[in-house]
Amino acid sequence: MIPLIPILLILAFASLGNAAPLIREPGAIYLSDFGLKPLKLKLTAPAPAHFDTAQARFAGTLRFPQIVQIEGLSANGLLRIRGNAQQGGIAAWLSPEFVEPLPEHFVENLQKSEQRRQEVEGLISRNEVAIGMTPDEVQRSLGRPQKRTNRADPTGSQQTWEYIKYELVPQTTLVPVNNQTIISFQNSTNSPQGTLIQNNQGLAPSTIYVKVPVGTLTITFKNNIVETLDQSEGTTRSGQVSVVIPPLTVY
Repeated sequence: MIPLIPILLILAFASLGNAAPLIREPGAIYLSDFGLKPLKLKLTAPAPAHFDTAQARFAGTLRFPQIVQIEGLSANGLLRIRGNAQQGGIAAWLSPEFVEPLPEHFVENLQKSEQRRQEVEGLISRNEVAIGMTPDEVQRSLGRPQKRTNRADPTGSQQTWEYIKYELVPQTTLVPVNNQTIISFQNSTNSPQGTLIQNNQGLAPSTIYVKVPVGTLTITFKNNIVETLDQSEGTTRSGQVSVVIPPLTVY
């Protein structure tokens, strides 16, 4: 029989190598939502960190000196960090006064990026496209295009995607059916008990839905950003084209 204590020690050391799961705080912005790697900054002093943005649950004091990883920004200006406290590695919230200065316009660009992300997610949920979106965002919204064209010139690369828009149109036809009528007889002196099945041939309506092309949507990307949208009749709900800012360089 294998002793229990060595097994527990092995599990404990294995758990230290795994990153703590991300517990999202309301209103917080996380770098991972934009595919960004954590920002690494030096501590300026031993720093108290908390597990929540309200700073009600103390997580520990970060050792000094060290470099911590910045993973996000809370609504009240705290930084989501990973670093080493007195008791070991932690993921917690820290006041920015304890780290070296953030990159120029970091907070402003991160907030604008979050606003853009929410606008784009809303468009994707409605299967819509806007000028300023990326190819990945367009494909998440509309799926893969039916046709792609690539071109490059001295000013950059250009792609054209073409989508065919369809509507499901109901078509009703009459199809032959066999209607059965079951008649039961009670036992009596004139007739024995039994069941009679009558088959009646007839027609009944049957409806199927057929995909019918109603227009095309041609999307032109310039340097991987939607530059123009050419839409034929039937491809938009309102006839208006939405615009979002292109992805920002946060740092």
